[in-house]
Amino acid sequence: MTKFLEKNKISIGIILGALIVGGAIYFSSKRIEKSEIYKSQTIVRKCENLPELTDGTIKLATKIIDGDTFLIEGGYSVRIFGVDADERGYPCYGPAKGRLEELILNKEVKLEKEKENFDQYCRYLRYVFVDGQNVSFELVKEGLAVARFSPENIKYREEISLAEKEARENKIGCKWGSVAKVEKKN
Repeated sequence: MTKFLEKNKISIGIILGALIVGGAIYFSSKRIEKSEIYKSQTIVRKCENLPELTDGTIKLATKIIDGDTFLIEGGYSVRIFGVDADERGYPCYGPAKGRLEELILNKEVKLEKEKENFDQYCRYLRYVFVDGQNVSFELVKEGLAVARFSPENIKYREEISLAEKEARENKIGCKWGSVAKVEKKN
């Protein structure tokens, strides 16, 4: 047996090395697979555990995240339909967030559904009304956000798109006014 090992030491080393490398590759790919499955299940499970917000639900707006996202009582996140406001680090972030705070913070808001219930981050997708005022329309009309719709979501599309057109043409607000031009130069 000793003579056999001495004669074939290189071949045995190659075979053992190949087995170790092959095993490492196999088990690392299984770990990645399980990790990906876990991530996707976590997201689905998270969205499934959110309470139902029926059409027309009234909730208290408790915190403003940015110009198109806020929290309601219970800590649940709502993304406003029909608009897209600047994220942190972009010129209209502060003005849009500040205006949304003025419009809805610590007020009861009516949340209106569209075809989609959640976005990919498990935020409720809703049109938001305060004192009968469509918040999407107001933000776009004041030049603080742009109109944004997916093909299947059509509620209020016409009036919000028209508000954006008028804000553009009249150079209103941070998005279209002189403030936007000054901040873009920096």
